[in-house]
Amino acid sequence: MENRRDTMDEEQQQPQSDESREESALLKLQEAFHQFNQECLDCRREIAAHWQFCAHCGTRLATHCPGCGNPLPPPGAHACPRCGVALPQGSP
Repeated sequence: MENRRDTMDEEQQQPQSDESREESALLKLQEAFHQFNQECLDCRREIAAHWQFCAHCGTRLATHCPGCGNPLPPPGAHACPRCGVALPQGSP
């Protein structure tokens, strides 16, 4: 059992392969590009970073309450359950 644990520890300590490093770098680039060029996850059209709703399809983009920062309730809720701030309603 000791030998197996040593082998598992050695495997975890091995450096990443070139392919794994390239994949990690690509994922970081994709994330940076998405932050630079934001798009709606539903209609895939370009959106501004400060939008609460997509102006093209009406999908809610915000994930946190603008008043208290609490995670937002499901779409259709009229107010934040924590602080009571009124939530704008998107078009259906």
